Amino acid sequence: MFPHSFLFLVANTPWVYALAEALGTKYPTHATWFYDWRNYRRLRPAWGKPASPKLVRSLKVLPPGYVGQLEPLFRPYLQRQVQQWYRQLQTATGVAPWVIVPYPFSVPWVRHLPSDRLIYYNLDDYVHYQPARKTKILAQEANLIQRSAMTLCLSQFQVEALRKRYPHRAAIIHHFPLGVAEDFINPDVGRSPQPNTVGYIGNLIDRVDWQLVYQVANSCPDLTFVFVGGLNDFPGDTQPQPWKTERAKALALPNVRHIEKVPQSEVTRHYWSFAVNWIPYDIHHTFNQASCPTKVMDSIASGRPVLSTDIPECRLYPGWIRVFHSVEEAIALLRQQLNEAATSVGQEKQWQQYQFALQQTWQHRAKTLVSLLR
Repeated sequence: MFPHSFLFLVANTPWVYALAEALGTKYPTHATWFYDWRNYRRLRPAWGKPASPKLVRSLKVLPPGYVGQLEPLFRPYLQRQVQQWYRQLQTATGVAPWVIVPYPFSVPWVRHLPSDRLIYYNLDDYVHYQPARKTKILAQEANLIQRSAMTLCLSQFQVEALRKRYPHRAAIIHHFPLGVAEDFINPDVGRSPQPNTVGYIGNLIDRVDWQLVYQVANSCPDLTFVFVGGLNDFPGDTQPQPWKTERAKALALPNVRHIEKVPQSEVTRHYWSFAVNWIPYDIHHTFNQASCPTKVMDSIASGRPVLSTDIPECRLYPGWIRVFHSVEEAIALLRQQLNEAATSVGQEKQWQQYQFALQQTWQHRAKTLVSLLR
């Protein structure tokens, strides 16, 4: 008999699946993916090799609208399916599984499951996904928080927001930040990066403060600024948007390089090659305020200095992320970090950063979750 088992609903995002995979190395775990037909055809998701025989995986492809207008029609089927998975785990292991629910729209699916086995895994402020459905999303989220045995939030910002909204549940709302995949941890931090390079990896969208990027890069012609990621512009999207104009100006600078989206297997090579990694996010963007960017742990794991604008989640790592508040401060910190990197002080800090990253893997996150369970 196992002390725990886990059922993950809608483990579509890499970080939810990463937690399921880490738990599945020790405990019976069932991870499920849900897609509508259109997104399935567009994304063509595929499972990798299972990390453990204890990890079972299921994929459901349903018509568009199964969580929207058609939800009442599909609700009985989805409730039966979730109950079936729940019973299968319970029968196989002799223990009632913990059910990880990352999205409020799953509330109807778990209506008949025991509340003391539910865990709400909050990834974002979901209201920003569909502002027109704010009332419904908040009602579904309230239901989850009221019923669940605990709520885990990727970002500290969301911890504080939800504790304020539900003070009587504050004690069971926990910060549970993203982990880092072990292959993102630079095993050779002593190896010299490309000199005078400042790198960013991610979608090149409005979450980046492109005006700040332009001003910093334009003021540092001796440094090379590398942006790795897709523009993510939709075909036919010709609406004028100021941030796109700023982005075009920044990417057109002679000391700025743009590398289109690269395969996942090459991402670490870029992280490790930069002399400095930075997160020049727009501090007023609502997603940035409430999120736990994947770049936080991925950048720290590179062993290179990390700089960021004043994003709430980045403030939690003052030993590894230097936060700047102006163009002038960004430039000064870039110069300082580049000069320090080659010194014995800089090399010692890189080693300490490497040691810190080793304690932030998804295996460590899985242990943390288990320690929270009663």
